[in-house]
This record gives sequence, C-alpha cells and structure tokens, in this order.
Amino acid sequence: MDGVPGLKGDDVPTSPPPRTLPSYQYRPITINNHIRVFTLDAGVPGDPLRGTLQTVQIDSLNNHEVISYVWAEPGPPNCEWEILMLDDDDTEYPLKLKTGGIFAALQRLRLPRKKRRIWADQICVNQDDLDERSKQVRFMNIIYKKADRVLVWLGLDEKREAGLAFDLIHRLHGIFQSIVSNDKSHVGLVKDLEQEVGENHRRLHHITGRKWFTRGWVVQEIGTQAPATLFWGDEEIDWGMLYGVCERLAGYHHLRKAYDIRTSTIKFFFQRFIEPDKNSYHANRFNFIYELHRARTLHFTDDRDRIFAFLGHYSLQPTYCTNHELVSLKADYEISVEQVYKDIARRALQGSEGDSALISLAAVQHTSKSLPSNQETKDQIFSQQTWLSDVSKLPSWVPDWRNYQGFILSEPINPHRAHGVSVPKLEISGDTAVLQIHGLEVDEIEACSRVLVNKEVYRIKGNGDQDTVVEYLWREICGKGRFDLDDPYLNGDEAFFAFMQTLSNGCVQAAGREGKMYLDIDDSVWLKQAATYLVNTLGESDMISLRLRSLGRRDQLNGVEEEWSRMANGASKNRKFARTSKGYYVLGPAVMEKGDLVCVLFGGKMPFCIRPFGEQRYLLVGECYVHGLMKGEAMDMASDGKLFERTFELF
Repeated sequence: MDGVPGLKGDDVPTSPPPRTLPSYQYRPITINNHIRVFTLDAGVPGDPLRGTLQTVQIDSLNNHEVISYVWAEPGPPNCEWEILMLDDDDTEYPLKLKTGGIFAALQRLRLPRKKRRIWADQICVNQDDLDERSKQVRFMNIIYKKADRVLVWLGLDEKREAGLAFDLIHRLHGIFQSIVSNDKSHVGLVKDLEQEVGENHRRLHHITGRKWFTRGWVVQEIGTQAPATLFWGDEEIDWGMLYGVCERLAGYHHLRKAYDIRTSTIKFFFQRFIEPDKNSYHANRFNFIYELHRARTLHFTDDRDRIFAFLGHYSLQPTYCTNHELVSLKADYEISVEQVYKDIARRALQGSEGDSALISLAAVQHTSKSLPSNQETKDQIFSQQTWLSDVSKLPSWVPDWRNYQGFILSEPINPHRAHGVSVPKLEISGDTAVLQIHGLEVDEIEACSRVLVNKEVYRIKGNGDQDTVVEYLWREICGKGRFDLDDPYLNGDEAFFAFMQTLSNGCVQAAGREGKMYLDIDDSVWLKQAATYLVNTLGESDMISLRLRSLGRRDQLNGVEEEWSRMANGASKNRKFARTSKGYYVLGPAVMEKGDLVCVLFGGKMPFCIRPFGEQRYLLVGECYVHGLMKGEAMDMASDGKLFERTFELF
C-alpha cells in the first residue's frame, strides 16, 4: 500500500474491536446484619449513570435516602438500562438493570453537582441470589424507617398529566386550609370544593391510576414516618400534602360517590407500618392476618412477597403478637408460593388465641375455579385423592392471598361472638393438608341468591318494573311479600330487621367509624336506619307498611345520615344472601350454594359455611353472617342438648 512500507494486501491493519467489559459481579455479603448502599454520582442529562456500592452494618445505617418505584414502569427507549459501577480495582463495570423503571427514576433523581446516597432493592440486593434475597428482606423496614427521605417515582409523564394533577391538589389543599381557618363562609367553601372536584375529578383519577398505588411493597416503603416526595416526570409533590387532601376528601362521601374518587387508594398506604390508636377502628391493624388481607388487591412480582413484604410490620412484634409461630416467621425464597401460604395458615391457626384465633379461616376467599361445586363433589368428579395429589392446589382452609373477593366480615375489632367463650380445638396433619377442627353443625342452606354486585343497593325504584335488590331478596329468598314488622324471625326479632341486619353485617362498621361501642347501641337505631333506606329506595310503593313508613321518616334519625346503604354495600358486594332449612338468614361467600352446611367452629367469632366432600369430610366455603347466631346462641343450644359437638375434617 502506498505510504506504508512493508505492508501488502491483507496485511493492512484494521481498527481493533471495542472492548466489551464483563458485567458487574456482586460480592457476597458474608457478615450478618450487613447491607449494601448505593452512591449515585452527580451528572447531567446525557451522562451515563455511575456509582458505587458499599457494604455497611444495618445498625450504623444513616444519611441515606430510599427509592420506591414500580418494577414494570417503562424506562426511556433506545438506550441501555445500566449503571457503570466502580469496583475495588478502580474499573467501571456495567450493572444491567432488570427494568427500565429504576433507570428512569435514577435519571430524574440524580443531582447535577452532588452525589446521592440511596438504597434501591434492584441495585443493593443481588436479585439472582435467592438466599441473599431471603436474608436481606428482613432489613427492609429498618432501611426505610431510618431513611432521611423516601423518593417515590411514579413514572414518566408522557401524557403531561402530572402538572395539572398536582396543581389541583395544591388548590384543594388551599380550600381545606380556608375551611379550617374560616377565611370564608363554610357554605361558600364547600361550594368551591364541589366545583373544583366536579370540574377536575379526572385529574384525581390520573394520580390514583398510577401503577405505584397498586404495588405491594409500597405498603412498607411509604408506611413509615420518614418524609416522602412523589416525583412524576418533571413534577413533584409532598406526600403529606397529597395524603392530607385525600383524608379531608374522605369526609365528603357525596363527592366520592358521585365522581368515583378513590381516596382510599392513597389513604391505605399512609403510615401503614406505624402503630395506630388502639382505641380507634384502625386497631384492626394490630392483627397480622388482617394486614395481609388488606393488601390482597395489590400487585407483587413474586407472590411469596404477599407474606414476606410484611415481616417488619409491628403486628409481628412480641409486644402486640402473642402468636410465637407467627413472630418466628422468616422469608424463604427457596420454597414455593403454595408452601409459603400453607405455612402461614398453619402458624396462624396453631399459635393464635382470643376472639380472632380463626381469622385465617375468615380470610379464605374462593373463586368458582378454586372450589368444586356440590354437584361435582356428589358426582365424584373431584375425588379426594385428586384434590390432595395436586401440589398446585391449596387446601380449602388455606387463604390464597392472590385472590380478593371483599373485606373480612369478622375483622379483629368486630363485636360478633358466634363462638361465645369457646376456644379453638384443632389439629393439623403433618403435611398441612387436613385440618381437624371442632364445632357445631347448625343447619343447611336451602335457598341461595345470585352474587350481589357492587353499588346495587344504591339503586332506587324507577318507573320500570325491575325490582330493587331488597325486593328481589325479600321475595325470592325470604319468601315474603309486603315489607312489614308482623312476621317474626327464629330468635324473636322481626323478620324484616333480621333481613336488613344480615345484609349489612349487623351494621358493625357504622359503630366502629363513629367510635361507639356496638353493644351500647339499641337495635331500634338500626331498625330506623333500615326503614329510612327502604322508604328512600322504594318511594311511595304500597309494598311498605304504614308502620315501617313512619319509622323511615328522616326526622326519626335525629339529623344522622342514613348509613345502612353504605354498610350493606360494603358487606354484601360479591357475596350471596341465603336462607337455611330452619329459616336462618345468611350472608355468605360468592361460592356458597344450596346444600352447604352452616356451622359454628369453636373459637370463631363468625359462623362458617362448609361443603360435604365425602364421608365425614368437608371443604371450607368461607365465613358468613347468620342472624340469630352472632351472640353465642349456638353454644347455648349445645348446652341445652339441642346441638352436639363434632369434628370436621377440612381438606
């Protein structure tokens, strides 16, 4: 070649290929009680992400922030989602991130002139090491609790919704501040509030519609007292302000109902890992199983985390939890989801005491696919051997935390006491497949309604011929005609009162919200509530007796709003109403069927429905409200020799 002596043809030199560095390799954490913390280097847009990992003792952890984000959130396109990590040999190695959400978050949160000390699970924990994940997850609560600030990444703002949404929150905050300080007449301020919400409620939906508000780990990450800031694209807002607005909006039920404002989506996460007032209705949170249930609607990448994400919760501290089986629970990512769920059910049953000893059974919520019908069990389509040999199938008495049907009727602070003063008598086989539990068989389901849907109790009688839900149930299931107070119920109550109490779970939630002792409230209060609802719903219908119509006058409530519809909607949605052979009214699971048995299990504050499954064996259908059995009446009948103790084998 001209100008290059000594080289010819194929000897012409070429440029060497670019050197490809091997990926960053985690060094194992060999010392107990140590974690990794990530230092994010300063940089400006366009710079690659750079940083280092440092191993520190958990007890000495300080001066750090934490990131809360959604794994599945999209990241910026057309780029490598990686961080250049400086290793001990002063060489930078690329750490490939598993998702783009954390990459986008770090780009937004990186400071231009200052390093940032951060803990983020995808960076600080070797996600490919199951043993390390099992050990590190127990430090999560401490890491977030000791943080200087929680940095919440809501994702990219492709539709430019963040600025308008956060601006609305600031304006609502100002209105609520004015209401408190009386800067303007209360009526005028409420009108301002109604106008703002009415015109801009979709902006609230844009916030609550972010995936972050459905992510399971958020409960722990945002649930401490550490201050937090929410970042959405280029916008940001203080977490305390957002929560405060939602807390105040919750008091305006007519606005939330009219515009489907999901304030509870945000309120649920606020300080969920901080102990509430034991004397408030929030005292439910001191029960670990209740907390697992409340989080069932959330999304987890790994369904074992439906348990493990709550291991740092105060309800597992010995101060509040007397169940040593639960207190000793540890994360183990080397066992299956089904094994984790069976283990937690066994621990909850074997170690629990008090009125909520059987709450794990109350948390059982089946779908039609998870429970064979009575016809199938009778035809032996589902044999016991097939049921037990399917390793992917949970026993009927083990809650599947991936499935949510509705709230637990027998909440920990619920005053119902179907079991009287009895305590659980149970035994679990070694492989946790069969639960032997003692109790009383009361009756059999004879008539069963369709599944009741959300908000149908709010529908009032129109000009058409279609029945309202109470008309349908009263006629088709109860076998009644006119609404009156003449027909007696099994326990001496009026049948109408028993019917309405059954649909509303006895209105126990109303008493809890008002901070009143349920047993101190006279039944006449609930009867007036029910009558008022009936008059408002059916109008001038001649289906209502004069006596009930008189009770249903609004002035009978002494200025108190009618609460029955709210209580009944919460209790009955996605459940069925039924009548037993003896005439008991039952509010039970959506999978309840004719032929199921109603029983009271020792130690259970609510009755349960079970399904025959062969000779003297059963499947657990779920908890139920049965009017006339909620105050220990079945135990009294046993004392009188009218009912007899039995052992139920639940598969």
